[in-house]
Order: sequence, then C-alpha cells, then structure tokens
Amino acid sequence: MSFISRGVCKLSKNIRYIGSTNSVLNKCVVGTTNTIKFNTNKITNSNSNNILSNRNYCSVTSTSQTQTSTNQSETKETEIPYQFLTLTNEQWELALGKELSKNSKDYFDLIKSSRTTLLRKPTFETIQWLSRMREQRFYKESPQDYCLVLDGIGGSGKSITLAQVTFWAQQQNWLVVYIPNAHSFINNGTLTHFDINPLLFAQNSLTFNFMKHFVEVNHAKLKEIKLKTKFKIELTGWESSPNKTLYDLLSSAKFDSASDIFYHFKRELNAVHEYPVLVAIDGYNIFHRPSDYGDMYDSASNLGTLPTDRLMAASLFKNIISHQISNGVVVASTTDVVPKREMYKVIPQENILNVPTFSIYEFKLFINYLVECQYLDKTPNQETIEYYWQLSSGNPRELWKVLRILH
Repeated sequence: MSFISRGVCKLSKNIRYIGSTNSVLNKCVVGTTNTIKFNTNKITNSNSNNILSNRNYCSVTSTSQTQTSTNQSETKETEIPYQFLTLTNEQWELALGKELSKNSKDYFDLIKSSRTTLLRKPTFETIQWLSRMREQRFYKESPQDYCLVLDGIGGSGKSITLAQVTFWAQQQNWLVVYIPNAHSFINNGTLTHFDINPLLFAQNSLTFNFMKHFVEVNHAKLKEIKLKTKFKIELTGWESSPNKTLYDLLSSAKFDSASDIFYHFKRELNAVHEYPVLVAIDGYNIFHRPSDYGDMYDSASNLGTLPTDRLMAASLFKNIISHQISNGVVVASTTDVVPKREMYKVIPQENILNVPTFSIYEFKLFINYLVECQYLDKTPNQETIEYYWQLSSGNPRELWKVLRILH
C-alpha cells in the first residue's frame, strides 16, 4: 500500500501525477523524467496499478539541471523527494485522532483547507529506520534497535514528522499505538488504587477513552490478533482464552475496569506477531518529569511531585530503550515545554534524530504552498523570502508569527 493513496492529495495547477507504482517513500526513483537520489530501503508492493498524486514545487531536478547547477547545497537538497502530504480533516482524525497541539491547530485554522504538511528529510530517515527494523524482523542487537527519538528546537516540526510517520505506518499495515500528547498520561483524571500492582495508581478515565479511540481506528486488525497470555479481569470476571482476540479484550472495557484491561493490553501488545507494531509518542520527555499529581497515601506529598513511574499507563510506555515489544519499535518526539536533561540521561545519543528548522529551500517550497492555498496573494520576491527566513531563523512556528504581523 502506498504512503499517499489515491484521492488523499488534492490536485491543482501546481500538482502533477507521478507515474509510479509505489510511493516516493518506498522507491528511489519517481517518474521517468526526473532523477531523485535518496538512500531508502525499497519495500515491495503488490499494488502495481496505483497512481499517485503529489505536490511537487520544483522539488526535484533533472540530470542536466543538476550538472549545470552552481549551488551545490541547493542541488543536494533538490535531490531529496520533497512533497506535500494532504489529508482531509476526517482522514487526519480517523488516523491520528482529534487531539492537536496548539501550534498545529493554529496553523491548520489559518490555512482553512485540508491538513497539508511538508514531507522532509527526517520523515524519510525515520521510515528508513522502520523499514530496516522490519526487514531484520525486529531483532534487537543494540539499544539503537529499540527506539528512535525525534529531537530539535521548539517549532522545528517534530510533532508533524511523527504524525507523518504514524500515518505512513498505518498505510503500510502496521498496528500503531499513537499517543499524540504524553502530558495527558500524567494529568488526566482521578487516580485510584490499582489492585494488580499496589505500587501503581490506576488511571481509568485516561485508559477508557484511549482504548475507545484505539478500537475505532484499529478494529479490523484487532479482530485478527489472538490473545496469547492467560489472565482474568477480577472486577468483571472476563477471562482470556486462545479463541478470543485483542478486539474482544478492549471491547469489554468498562470504566471501572479500564486500567486492568489496559495493563493486559500492553502485555498482549508485547506478544503481537500478526502485524508489525509501532508505538508513537509525542512529547516523550514529559514522562521524565514528575506528574501533576501528589501521592494520596502520603500526607506530606504535594501536587506535582508524584513520579510518572507510579502511574500505571505512563509507566508502561516510559521505558523505550529496552521495551518488551517483540515485533515492533518505538518512535517518539520531544517537546520544549519541559526540560530534556533527564531524558538525555537514559536515551543514547545514537537513538536521537535531529529535526532541523527549514532550510531556505524548504522555506521557498512552503511559501509556494501558502500562495497556492491563497493564504498569500502572490509569491514574494527572492529578497523578501530570504528576509522572512532570516527573521524567523527558518523556524516554522516563528514564520507564522512573522506572517501574522506582516499579512
């Protein structure tokens, strides 16, 4: 299945069809007239009749153009298959949920069109890593085979990159557990006693709503995944068996038993072999700060002091460097809302992929898109574009601040 399916991307005068059997993310060469050089691992695809539509704003150069170019850095960038991924609001919410960061929401609200994002090099590099891990059957020889963390300054596009990778994985038939806001795992709802492990606190409100959405997105896959561990939900009397599925387990959730079911869901997730598994966590370093709660059993405890390790749901996903998912991996992104120093103590540098701010070339592509969607009336001249780029330091978030003031 291709990354961008038929009908996902809208067409306009600036969009052209690419005569390829696979997505640009799965093939090294797209079309017949342009040459794209990017080291990706090819993934075979049986859907040979698929025709893709992608936004290309002079994002590739022909061989003759490349040979005559005098700007080596820009030539190097044009060899990367930059494209725009466009999803309708409904497609985005079905695949990624309704929850958006404030900055992403502001951006989509300003554009007032479908949710369009620029596919950048970190997205391709992350997909390379995921493809390589799948090819080696998720055999984990070192800490680098467990997880990848997208890092960078605030506003550089880490959350968007993670969302793009999440959507790609779903299109490639992975079972994806997407946590769009790690902060919700440490401040959502009332804590109660957790019978399975008295050292942890149950989070029924969080887990009940999370599992409800997870079933809505993944119900077809969940019905094909048989349960592999033996357990019983004491509150309801529900028992596992080899004939029951992960769908049966999650569908049996009641509010008061949600934490128990979520606990066993994670154990089952560790054993899934029917599909490759991706856990995607946005704002991961939040797990390395105290939660917003206090310890209800400690009268001297204040709010904002309870470690996340004491929260059942957060504790299950905090350890990504040696997780127990046998047929999958974790991709996480960081946030600048909280310090990262505690995360850096446990995540090796080799597991971190930097998401840079826009280069001048990416900046030009983005400006062209803003003209097409009529946010800008016309394309600014070269000097104005460079001025905007310098004024915003190439940061997409700062660019919006500049455009709001000047337009």
